Amino acid sequence: MNDLCSVEGQVAIVTGGTAGIGLACVERFAAEGAKVAIVARTAATGEAVTARLNKGGAETIFIAGDCASGDDMRAASTTILDIWGRADILVNCAGGFVASPAFEDYDDDAWEAGIAWSLSTKFLLTREIVPAMKRNAYGRILNISSLAGRTGIPFAPADYSAGTAAVIGLTRRLAIELAPFSITANVVAPGTVRSPRAESLGEERLSQIASMIPVGRIGAVEELAHAAWFLCTPGSAFTTGAVLDVNGGIWTG
Repeated sequence: MNDLCSVEGQVAIVTGGTAGIGLACVERFAAEGAKVAIVARTAATGEAVTARLNKGGAETIFIAGDCASGDDMRAASTTILDIWGRADILVNCAGGFVASPAFEDYDDDAWEAGIAWSLSTKFLLTREIVPAMKRNAYGRILNISSLAGRTGIPFAPADYSAGTAAVIGLTRRLAIELAPFSITANVVAPGTVRSPRAESLGEERLSQIASMIPVGRIGAVEELAHAAWFLCTPGSAFTTGAVLDVNGGIWTG
């Protein structure tokens, strides 16, 4: 394979890598020959994923941790660097939302928890991994944002909309600061894709959403993983601070 397209032998970290887009990213990077560390909260699921992939010849590890906890992310970083000595790729996919309250119904705790889950999950592990990338003068950081961070969508709550928009600002700042070290920082902003969270809406609602998407369907998590892989290859060295909208054309701003 062309070296510009190859991540073989690189160390990739994927947060939230046990389901949906995160799992698709784990599977893609493992298939491309990267060593993959999965960081997520649910140990049983994470260990099952690594066992399945390693049985197929991949080299993956699972680290249990809350991606919104600074202590957990410090521990995760230490474990990964102790095992493999470096980190080449970081895909921050952990995040999301549970409820969608009216704006005036937020209490302080709900707001802070929502922002932490949407934004801090992208900041905390990145903070711990960047020094290792700087030492190696190489790195690819990819943050998963959302269509909700690009434009208003009716069913996205305020904390998620604000947090995913802030992810874009954070990433652009990282791009400027880290460029001298040959480290890129980019964003993929998905529209609706067929993930466990989307499927919880039910097929009738998904059909309604699909009817509003110009390509006429819901996206596949594998399509998001392909976009992530592209931005994390060596050949994407001149692409930094970018937002790649993967939404079937429903928003093209």
